[in-house]
Amino acid sequence: LVASVSVPIRRVQAIYGLVTAEIGGIEDLVSDARLAILPFFGLACAAAILSSLLLTAAIAQPIRQLAVAADKVREGIAAAGRARIPDFSHRKDEIGELSASLRAMTQAIYARIEAIESFAADVSHELKNPLTSIRSATETLEIASKPEAREKLMGVIKKDVARMDRLITDISNASRLDAELAREAREAVDMRKLLTDITELYKMTAKENEARVSFDPSGSPIYLFGNATALGQVFRNLIDNARSFSPAGGEVRVFIAPPTERHRSVQVIVDDDGPGIPPDALEKVFSRFYTKRPQGSAFGNNSGLGLAISRQIVVSHGGVVWAENRSDDAGAVKGARFVVELPTA
Repeated sequence: LVASVSVPIRRVQAIYGLVTAEIGGIEDLVSDARLAILPFFGLACAAAILSSLLLTAAIAQPIRQLAVAADKVREGIAAAGRARIPDFSHRKDEIGELSASLRAMTQAIYARIEAIESFAADVSHELKNPLTSIRSATETLEIASKPEAREKLMGVIKKDVARMDRLITDISNASRLDAELAREAREAVDMRKLLTDITELYKMTAKENEARVSFDPSGSPIYLFGNATALGQVFRNLIDNARSFSPAGGEVRVFIAPPTERHRSVQVIVDDDGPGIPPDALEKVFSRFYTKRPQGSAFGNNSGLGLAISRQIVVSHGGVVWAENRSDDAGAVKGARFVVELPTA
């Protein structure tokens, strides 16, 4: 069977001829074209398979490793263990960025867990001391017969209860601090006005023989972006600490070192006329429950958390706080100085 296709040759209405082609020849051409395409099709399939393998090795497998490691981290946290995230940070692509982010997040989680465990251990230790004292005093009170002895023991119990009350209050505040700092909105804060309000309150409530607080409010406003309530707590803690170490009738001086063109941060400085800080304790004073107080300080009035909380707030605002001693020309210590440095808005 031979099939053909014919097409007439026309000019206007007249037919001058006929063009005829057999289909068999066309089929041969199509068949030859298909055969010519087959090698390219094979190469395309091979390239697709190779690309799939490469994508699996370069993307799917690393992502799978990261997912498995993330599950191990979750299981490790629940089981009080520790897992590691694979390090693909050498890759300059999204996988490397994801790996670096997951590793940083995991390290932050473990650091937070360690901080909570350390805080719990410190709390347990600090609460154990007054509880042990109260138990000893109550046991002795049962066998004490002299009124003077019983009165003295009752005084010990009252002081320990005051100490525990202060500790529990400050511990509660410290435990909520991170969440509050993350939740509360921040705004432009005029540092000069904030310090003026705080120091004026101290002036109005000062008692006889207490260290007075001074601050010069003159000058242009200095703004920074932060939480006014939390920053106010920082400066109240520093002023309270300075007053507790100042002699009767002494002075706590608060002043601002404004930013300059080269130094865009503002410094708030709190000076006192106390005995200063031992050189080995300049960093320890910011540790939790550090309560080395001068002789004659009222028991239970200081939990040792004030400066630790202050540093936590300052760091959350992108700043730093440190302690140093003030000395005269002869090198004698004249008092302590606390410096808070914060970035301006």
